[in-house]
Amino acid sequence: MRPPILLRLLLLWLLLVAVAGTCLLFDTSLGLSLLWGGSASLLPSLCFAWYSYRAPWGARQAANALSAMYRAEAIKFLFTVAIFAAVFMQAKKVYPSVVFLTFVGAQLCAWVVTARAFYRRR
Repeated sequence: MRPPILLRLLLLWLLLVAVAGTCLLFDTSLGLSLLWGGSASLLPSLCFAWYSYRAPWGARQAANALSAMYRAEAIKFLFTVAIFAAVFMQAKKVYPSVVFLTFVGAQLCAWVVTARAFYRRR
């Protein structure tokens, strides 16, 4: 049985979109900064969860599972870099400090969600 990480990360990202959408009503730059910062963390994490857990690997296919994890991590890293590049191409419209703080906060939340999903499986 696969851990429900993908669904939990998706719900966390949807919560971020709702908060950023609310902030967009009051300050466009703040809302965009929240959305970009959280998305730079959560969308690559969603991609990693989908790519690394899409096939049910058994004990005999440990090498394939490890290879899939390495590929998923490389894709996650490149996706994160691409999102940050897009953010700083739009640097006039965002607050860099809010982007980074939201990124760190979303990353911490993603780690907690992932840890709790695995802890409940045992």
